[in-house]
Amino acid sequence: MTGGHDDADDVRQPPAPPTSTSEMRGGRMNTVGVPTEKSKDFAGSSKRLFRRLGPERPKAYMVLALAVASVALVVSGPKILGHATNLIFEGLVRQSRGGTGIDFAALHTTLWFAVGLYLLGYLLAYLQAFVLAGVVQRTMYRLRADVETKLHAMPLSYLDRQARGDLLSRVTNDIDNVAQSMQQSLSQLLQGVLTIAGTIGMMLWISWQLAIVAVVTVPLSLLLMKKIAGQSKSRFIAQWKHTGALNAQVEETFTGHPIVKAFGRQREAQARFDATNDKLYEAGFAAQFISGCVQPAMVMVGNLNYVAIAVFGGLKVANGSLGLGDVQAFIQYSRQFSQPLTQTASMVNVLQSGIASAERVFELLDAPEQSADAA
Repeated sequence: MTGGHDDADDVRQPPAPPTSTSEMRGGRMNTVGVPTEKSKDFAGSSKRLFRRLGPERPKAYMVLALAVASVALVVSGPKILGHATNLIFEGLVRQSRGGTGIDFAALHTTLWFAVGLYLLGYLLAYLQAFVLAGVVQRTMYRLRADVETKLHAMPLSYLDRQARGDLLSRVTNDIDNVAQSMQQSLSQLLQGVLTIAGTIGMMLWISWQLAIVAVVTVPLSLLLMKKIAGQSKSRFIAQWKHTGALNAQVEETFTGHPIVKAFGRQREAQARFDATNDKLYEAGFAAQFISGCVQPAMVMVGNLNYVAIAVFGGLKVANGSLGLGDVQAFIQYSRQFSQPLTQTASMVNVLQSGIASAERVFELLDAPEQSADAA
C-alpha cells in the first residue's frame, strides 16, 4: 500500500442495473403518465371531432333527411294501427247491437297502408345507415392520414421521449375506437332524438293528459343519464390511458427481450406488466359496469311509465273520452318514447369512450413538429 491512498479507492462500484429496457438502450422512452380523472377539454374535443365531418357536409345533410323521413313514417305506424283497432272494436259493438259488423275492406286497407309505411321507413333507415357508414369511414381515413403525416413531421427527440407502444395505441386502438363509437352513436342518437320528438307530438295529438303522464318520467330519466354518464367518463379515459401504457410496456419488453434476460430483469418486467394490467382491469371493469347500469335503470323507469299510462288510459276508455285503439296506440308510443331514451343513454357512454380516444389522438396531432431549419 503506497502512494498515501487505500487500494479500495481504486475499486469502482458497479453501476446499478437498469430499471427498464428503455434505460438499457440509453433512451428516455417514458411510459404514459397517470390517467387523468377528467377529460382535459371534453366539449372542445367533441367539437373538433365533429368539425372533421366538414368535407362530408352534403352527405351529412342526406343522413339527416333520411333519418327524419324514416322516423316520421315509423312514428305514424301506431296511430294507424290504433285506427285499425277502433275499426274492429266499433264493428263488434255494432254487431252486438244487430248492425253490419266489422268493415273488413276498410280494415284491410288500413293494415296494408301500415305495412307499406313500416317497410318504406325501414328502407330509408337502411339507406341512412349506409350513407353514414361512408361518412364516418372517410372521416377516419383522413384522420389516419393526418396522423401518418404528423408522425413523419415530428422531431426524433419527441419520439424518443414517448413510449412507442403508446404511440401505436393512439394510431390503431384509439382511432378504431373513435370510428366504432361514431358509427354506433351518431346513428342511434339521431334516430333517438327524432323519435322522441315525433312520439311526443303524436302523444299530444291523442291526449295531452296522458302525454303529461308519459313525459313526467323524463326528468328522472335525464337525471339518471347525467349521473351515470358523469361517472363513466373518467373511467373510459383511464381505460384507454392504461391500454396505451400496457401496449408500451409489451412493445418495450419484447423488443428488448435479450437485454432483459442479460440483466436478469424478468421478474421486474413481469411485475411492471402485472401492475399496469391490474390498473387496466380495474378501469375497464368500472367503465363497463357503470355504463352497463344505464339500460336496466332506464327500463325500470319505462316500466313505471307503462303502468301509469295503462291505468289512466283504461279509466279514459271506461268513461268514453278515448277509444280503445287510441289507448293502444298511446301505449305503443310510450314504449317508443322510453326505448329511445334508453338507447340514447347507452350511446352517450359509447360516445364518451370515443371522445376520450379522440382526445388522445388530438394530443398527438398537436405535438410540436420538426422545424424546416432543423430538418
